[in-house]
Amino acid sequence: MRKLIKNRGYTDKLYFFNFCTVHAIIVAILVITALGGVLGLTDLSPLTDIPQWAYGELGIHTGFIVWKAKAENQRKYRFGRDGQSYKEDEVAPVQPVEEMEETDYE
Repeated sequence: MRKLIKNRGYTDKLYFFNFCTVHAIIVAILVITALGGVLGLTDLSPLTDIPQWAYGELGIHTGFIVWKAKAENQRKYRFGRDGQSYKEDEVAPVQPVEEMEETDYE
C-alpha cells in the first residue's frame, strides 16, 4: 500500500488521506454511539451533523479531482468531437444546446 501511495501525485495523496480521515471519523462516531451508554453519554445529537459535513467535503474534493482531470485532458488532447484540432490557447468549443420551445402555461 505504501508503494502505491508513494508513486502518486500530490492531489492523489491528498485525496487518499482525506478519504481515510473521513472514514476514520465515521468509525469513531459509530464506536462512540455504540459505547454511549457505557460511557454515560446522554445526548449524542451533535454527532449527527458530522457525517453529512464530512461526506459533503469529500464530495467536493471528488468533484475537484474530476474537474482537474477533465481540464488536464482537454489541454493534453486538443481534438473536438469532429476530429479537427484547435489552437493551443483555444479550448474546444461547447456544442450548442437545442433551445426549448416556449409554451404558455395558462
